[in-house]
This record gives sequence, C-alpha cells and structure tokens, in this order.
Amino acid sequence: MFNDNFMDSKRGTGGHIMRGSRTVRTILMAAAALVAAALPAQSQLANEVTVDGCIFYLNGANNVTHGDADCNLVLAHFTENDLGADPGLTDPYNTTSPDFVPTNAIVMAHYVENLLPAHNAAECGAECGCDLTLEQACYKGAIPPASEGDDWTEGWTYYNFDGDGRTDIDYGKPLVILEGQYAADLTLSGANNYLLRGRVGIDAGNTLTIPAGTVLFGENATAGYIVIERGADIMALGTAADPIIMTSDQAPGEMARGGWGGLVIHGRAVANCADCLGGDSCASEGAAGDFCGDDDCDDSGTVRYVRVEYSGVEISLDNELNCFTFNAVGCNTTAEFLQAHMGSDDLFEWFGGRAKASHLIGTGGADDGFDWQMGFRGAVQYGVIQAYADAGDRGIEADNNEFDFEAPCGSYPTLANLTLVGPDQAGTTSNGFKLRRGTSAMVLNSIIQGWPVNGCDISEWSGLFGPDPDPTCGSDAAEGDLASLSGLDVRAYPNPATTSTTLSFSMAEAGRANVSIYDTQGRLVDRVVDGDFGPGAHNVSWELPRDGASGTYFYRVVTGDDVATGRIFGVR
Repeated sequence: MFNDNFMDSKRGTGGHIMRGSRTVRTILMAAAALVAAALPAQSQLANEVTVDGCIFYLNGANNVTHGDADCNLVLAHFTENDLGADPGLTDPYNTTSPDFVPTNAIVMAHYVENLLPAHNAAECGAECGCDLTLEQACYKGAIPPASEGDDWTEGWTYYNFDGDGRTDIDYGKPLVILEGQYAADLTLSGANNYLLRGRVGIDAGNTLTIPAGTVLFGENATAGYIVIERGADIMALGTAADPIIMTSDQAPGEMARGGWGGLVIHGRAVANCADCLGGDSCASEGAAGDFCGDDDCDDSGTVRYVRVEYSGVEISLDNELNCFTFNAVGCNTTAEFLQAHMGSDDLFEWFGGRAKASHLIGTGGADDGFDWQMGFRGAVQYGVIQAYADAGDRGIEADNNEFDFEAPCGSYPTLANLTLVGPDQAGTTSNGFKLRRGTSAMVLNSIIQGWPVNGCDISEWSGLFGPDPDPTCGSDAAEGDLASLSGLDVRAYPNPATTSTTLSFSMAEAGRANVSIYDTQGRLVDRVVDGDFGPGAHNVSWELPRDGASGTYFYRVVTGDDVATGRIFGVR
C-alpha cells in the first residue's frame, strides 16, 4: 500500500502529541470546545488526538500542506507545534549512512512535558499496575542534539540495500537448523549460526535464550520465522557492540525485502479483536497462531539490541508477516534498541496489548514504519523511521479495529520523541502519519519531515470514543452501549443460535443498510444484505455456515451514519 502523507492517524485512533506545562484536563477541555465548534457532530478529534511539541518540515508541496483539514485543526489548537521550522537534521535522507542528529536550536524550544499514556482502563478489565512512564527529554525528535547526549543509533545499526559486501556476519561458523515446535527451553550459542526452517515456535512455559552476537538466518525457501507463544519467553540479549542479527539466508548482494518471515511475539494482554477477557483468542496475521488474554502486565521476556533484516512474507492478500510483530504483548516485556531494516510489510506492528518500547529504528520498509490496531494502548519513546524513495507508505499508520471502528478497549497509545523522515519529496511514500478507524493517540515532541503529500492525516473517525469510556472490553454490555451511542439498536435472536438467527433493526427514514458477518479473525463471512430500505422496523435472517463448528461470529450493521456491532454465538 502506497500513500502520500507523513503521519496518518487511522480509523478510530486517538492520541496526543504534546509539549509544554499545561495540565491534561485543561488541554482536553479546550480541545473539546474547539472541535465541537469546528467539526461535524460525529467527530471528536481533539478529545482523542493530541499533537503537540512537534516540528513539521518540508511536508507537502512547498512545505505548506502540513496535514489534511482535520489534522490542521488539531495542529492549530496545540500551539507548541512548529509548522515549517527546520530542525537541522544532519543527513536524514542518506540511505547508506544516515545521520538524524538535529543541529538547530528549535528542537530544544517549547517541548512538551511527557504524559502517562492513556489506556482506557475502565473498559479493559482490572488495572494491573503497568508502569509506562516516559522519560522527560528536553528536546524534540528521537536523537538528542550533540550537547544533550549521544546518538543511540551508532555502532549496531545496518543500512545496506541488498547486503552486498557485508562484513558483519561470519558465514564460516557451523550452521544449526531450527525447525518445528520446541517444548523445552532452547538456548543458542554465539559460536554457531542458525537457520530457521519454516515456522519455529517456542511453547508456553519455555524460554528461548539468544546471546549477544548470534546470527539467525530465516530460510527463504520455507519462509522461516520465529513465534514466541503465549506464556513463553524470549531473552534476546544483544549489545551495542554485538547485536543479535536476524536476517535472510539469501546471498549477500541478493538480499531483498520478504526474504524470510520475521519475529512474532504472542502475549496474554487484552486486545479487542476477540473477547479476550472471556477466554477467546485472536488469530495472528501470517498464520502465526493465537494471542491475547486478560493480563496487561504480561511478561514475554526481553529483546534488546536486535536487528531484523529483509523480512516480511505475504501469506495472502493483506495477511503478511512483519519484521517485528507484537501481538497483545504486556507492559512487563522489555523491547529496546531494535532495528527493522528492509521489510516487505510493516517494520513494527502492535496488535492490542500495552507494550512499552524504546529506541526503535525502522529503515527502508515497503509499507508502514509503525503500525498498530486491535486496541494497542502502550507507549513508544525514541523512534526513527526513514522511508526510501523506491517503496514505503507512511511513517505511522494506525487503527483502533479495522473491522469495528468503535470496538471498546480502543487503541490509545502515547508516542514521544519520534523522528519520521520521508524520501524528500520523491517516490510514492505518502504521509508522515495517518490515524484512522477510530484510533486515539498522543504524539509528543517529534519531528516529521520530508513527506510528499502532508505531515499528518486523520480519517474515518468513529466519534464514539471519549477520555473516560465505560463499557467493559468484549462484553455484551459494551456492544449494547455502542449500539445506543450510535443511535442504532440491533437485536439478534435466537442467540445462541443453532442454524440461523434474525437481526432486527429500525430505520427512522428510508436509506441504505448493510449487514455483514465476520469471524473471530476479522474475516468477512457473509454480506447478508446491502441495499435500500424504507423507514420502520426490519428483520434480516442469517444462516450459520453448515460446515462451521461452534464458535463466535460478529455482526456489523450500518444504516446511514449509524453503526452497531454485536456478537452471535453459534452452537452445534
């Protein structure tokens, strides 16, 4: 997918990009008043998206198009943003030896005090005591000015386009093949290289330990990749001097995006792609397995100083493995000093959970840099994305839930000190970030530079999220509340259903109605109706799949501007 803005906030996402010393309550109240006066009633952008303390530079034609209409309203309200200021990045467009250190004083002016991430605790189950506190960095962007600290990207990162002439890997070490599922602890040795053949999984209760300097090759022929199952741990303990390298087994000079799968970590935190609190599971992209649960404080181990290169395999259309995939990962997992390089899909992606990550760098991806959906409520601080002119989409692309924009336990992460660099007005890359599909977010003290269309885009806004949501994640009450909030009441009966169920809804006036059924993986099962209806009550019958097992389905009913969702239990 190739788009044209630097930052794109996706459907239902919410967030805050902030600087300064004002209180959160003052900011939100003022933002709500502004948006209420300026936007249609169904949009509550400033309640959910805060962008402050950010520099937007060389985005869009003649550095004028900072964002779309909705984004520009947010940027105009949060007055500490600098629109058009040059942060003086040393050499940000260099793809072989980039330098993201800022040199202009503007990066130390009017920065925002970092806030604790919002996480919709009331609708996501009991609070477990996650500590997502961000550091107070007195500058904007991911890399400090020289007077404020060292460049943390130096010494362990890699930028070669195809691996030609690489000298950082000793190909003469013995090669050990890893394949299948491991039901015991697995400890690797830096004396060997390792080949990942197909899906390599670590069962719950066991730990994969990878020492500093270890190299793992994903087999191109079998799309090798690693899966850390729910309840398992990974201890990947690289160092700046000896990072852990996960790369393709393609020959140097022939390495390319999509050469193998990537790293997938499944956690037991809450996501909104299933009734995780009730014991259901979400299915991972890339056929990687199941994830989610009821423990936002889950601990899946540590990944530190790890590079994932030339990865990201497409299993089917819109169903791909990423470089790093964090599925419902809990906040006690440590993820820091990670590079995703030359991935064929997203470089870093979060599906639900409350993970915290820091010091991330993504370079040369074919899709998005940072991507989240399915109720991600974590935090990211110090992150660099560099897009290449030959491919790429957005610095950030974010959703709440692409199949249900208003799904409770919604995406609401905080991101601070980012440097998002486009291809300097060239190529097909689009916006710096796009927030859509009902997501909320905070974006603070960041630099957004060089994106061809604009710096940010906010679209497909649900308008149903507020600062204090109260439905319980995944519950029937939550679905009922959403239906009421949208002005559309839907009843499914019988429910549970054995062979068929009837969906009953009313329309105040004639118009178009769409009724669709999805499975727990978010895949469309049936388009029941899509056509014109008159005013009044309507009943639509849906027959359960004859070859389907007992399980849960989700309905989505759309009439005009109103949307209602709910759950159907199939019993065989």
